[in-house]
Amino acid sequence: MFQRGAIILLNIALCDDMPVLRDILEMIIHEYETENNVQFHIDHFGSGEELIEKYREGHSNFDLLFLDNYMKKLTGIKTALFIRKYNESCPIVFVTASDAQHEFMAAAPLAIIGKPFKKECIFEVLDKVLTGRYRQYG
Repeated sequence: MFQRGAIILLNIALCDDMPVLRDILEMIIHEYETENNVQFHIDHFGSGEELIEKYREGHSNFDLLFLDNYMKKLTGIKTALFIRKYNESCPIVFVTASDAQHEFMAAAPLAIIGKPFKKECIFEVLDKVLTGRYRQYG
């Protein structure tokens, strides 16, 4: 069980074609780290293709993925479905302006968070992943 004050390292991927949104999400995650005395390693990806390439190279040991859906080429949904071929259990969180939430269910996400996102929603996801008490949709 997750205990506040314990040092835990999670590998988190942020995938969004807008760098400023990745930066805001990272700032919120760092705030969570400070408040809970935990540590995360965060990687940024500007497209689904970049994230998929990491999986193809075999360098993908992520514990949590935050994905936008509307990106320049490959959508977040298609990216997530590809990732599911490599990892069926990694928690995926869609952070998106899309209102077609039913489409995301094929990727069995942990959560779907609307943009603009709130700090409390991100904190709730991090709490769930750290405690291991989450159930993916699907």
